[in-house]
Amino acid sequence: MLSMRSLVSLLALIVTAASAKAETAQFDLAGPTLRVSVTHQGALLPISQVPQLATGDQISIIADLPDDQAAHYLLIAAFLRGATNPPPDKWFYEAELWKKKDRKGLKLTVPDGAEQIALFLAPATGGDFSTLRNAVQGRPGAFVRAAQELAQASLDRSRLDTYLAAIRKTVPGDPDRLDRITPLLARSLQVKINADCLTKLPDLQAPCLLQNQEALVLDDGHSNAITDAVAGPGADLALQLSATPQGGLGYYSPYIAAIRDVIGIFGSIRTAKYQYIPALAVLRDDRMSLVLNTPPSFHNPKSVLVTALPLIAPVHIPPLQVVERTPALCANASDLLLPIVGAPLVYATRYAHQLALRVSLPDGRTIDLPATPDAERGGLVIRNEGRFPTNLVAPVEATLHGIWGFQPFDGPKVQMVPAQTGRWKLPADTLSTSSATITVTGGASACVSGVVTQTGGDPAQPAIWKAAGPDAVSVALPDKAMRNGSTAIIIKAPSGEDRLTLAGPATPQGMGATVIARAVKRPTAASPVPITLVGDADIPSDARLTFSLRADKAARFTGREMIEVAAQSGGRTATISSADGMRLADQQVALASLTPATSLGASAFGPLRARIVRDGVAGDWLSLGTLVRLPRIEQLTCASDATANCTLSGDSLFLIQALSATPDFRQPIAIPDGYPYATVAVPHPTDGKLYLRLRDDPEAVGSIGA
Repeated sequence: MLSMRSLVSLLALIVTAASAKAETAQFDLAGPTLRVSVTHQGALLPISQVPQLATGDQISIIADLPDDQAAHYLLIAAFLRGATNPPPDKWFYEAELWKKKDRKGLKLTVPDGAEQIALFLAPATGGDFSTLRNAVQGRPGAFVRAAQELAQASLDRSRLDTYLAAIRKTVPGDPDRLDRITPLLARSLQVKINADCLTKLPDLQAPCLLQNQEALVLDDGHSNAITDAVAGPGADLALQLSATPQGGLGYYSPYIAAIRDVIGIFGSIRTAKYQYIPALAVLRDDRMSLVLNTPPSFHNPKSVLVTALPLIAPVHIPPLQVVERTPALCANASDLLLPIVGAPLVYATRYAHQLALRVSLPDGRTIDLPATPDAERGGLVIRNEGRFPTNLVAPVEATLHGIWGFQPFDGPKVQMVPAQTGRWKLPADTLSTSSATITVTGGASACVSGVVTQTGGDPAQPAIWKAAGPDAVSVALPDKAMRNGSTAIIIKAPSGEDRLTLAGPATPQGMGATVIARAVKRPTAASPVPITLVGDADIPSDARLTFSLRADKAARFTGREMIEVAAQSGGRTATISSADGMRLADQQVALASLTPATSLGASAFGPLRARIVRDGVAGDWLSLGTLVRLPRIEQLTCASDATANCTLSGDSLFLIQALSATPDFRQPIAIPDGYPYATVAVPHPTDGKLYLRLRDDPEAVGSIGA
């Protein structure tokens, strides 16, 4: 005789084997659509905004079947009240959808004591209503569990669909989009991702992230709280097994576990007359579109479609949490983001509606700033749109407010701070600092949109910065700050910018000069297919560059000077002396020549600068233009069909940022970062030319062709 442990193990194997095949079936077959609305204490909402039902709620259910519907369907609604308590006859309702009198569907009122509502769409046969009622009353535990699991699977499916829609969406001209949004989607929707997918080329990332879709969904305490229901001690042993590790739970996502469970339940109550097919609900407004994982049968055993409405239970307000430890929002910004986690259904459904950030003003008034969930950005997008007072001088408190189903709720609180210029201050010991970073205080870090630094006469450069507190920002200083003249820290905010100056130690003055002129000579046959650059601001790295300098009035060239030339990004610094490229025209004018690709290296690009060094003291940097690296174009091959793409072949095509058939770049073709290939598909030129933007200077436009 089998022991209880042996029996459990045997039944687990049976359940696992029986559902292993069924679980792979995708819910991708479109089924019927129901139109459902709920009235609660006089307020009417579509089903897409109703997370849970309550005693006394009035429910309208209309089947939205096509006019040429051939099969006669019976719509049955059954209220359930626990695994060990069969529902009474009066809790069952039917509508013969093929008859004119029942085309308005069902009007139900949730009775006291009901916990769940199961809906059935059954092919009409003799005695079908009583047969289905007897099945529910005879096995209430099976249908209680099925309603619970269908509700859970539908919620998990909504999270999965939201994730897949974001991944599948294409945004031309934004190759880094998936790198940016995928971690935020995972955090917002509580799904797991394969981080290795983000190491692939942009075109391969989305297909990789879409693999193993059903296993992406993670456990979510909030949706579990919404769908938890009694599957009490009277439930069949086999139905409980799917919640054990032996039955599969723990090895699959909650979504798969729920599907396995409901398929196992329906398999256990199949009869010669009826088989039960689970239908997941996809909600939009009042439309409850059913999706199936197996085609319905109209021969014995006939298929009965089973779905569930939201459970009848206390309201579970979403446990929203702000991501940052000390959150603050800038009152002056028009587009704010409040990072929120804790309730994926806020992003995946419309249960949370009329969301707003309710701000308490100093004069006692309140204003509501509309808030929209955005899973791709990982939070609620707050639209200010000029509603906030411009004369705010001190922080104010704001509370997230909204309605969850029919229930108003308040979420987390956040401070809103004004962005006022003139408040940022340097620390007192800036003259003696030698640190690589500096912390400025006094302003609102939430309102800082960027920081740049500028040393001496150099161009301003974006700085690495981070908020170090509500009123503090830590800024990384450039390497030569405090060593070569003063450094300015420019803090940008919605209301303007603050400029703070670090005074460096006194240094000997270098020899001053100005650029007189420069000449750029490209080598012959630099590329089989030449590239023509528009304007003369860019300097190809393979060109021979000759430039002339005029010394300041108080200075004279002696021939012992050296001229340093360097690009802003990459490469090395070239030194030109009278022995290898510098010549004096007279005591006031000197000329220098070099080939940047040879002297600075193949990785040098960007703004090109020169300065005079005499007796170890360097003068100010002087701008020579922008150094750009050009690809080698071997061939542009086009078919006679002007609508077909052409093929561009060559070397170092990664140096191209974008290509276009027109000079205004109306429909550009972006070249991915680090493109390693020797060919690329390009649009057919409209005027005999193909236009390109270079990665080293995206503002510059060049052309290929006649």
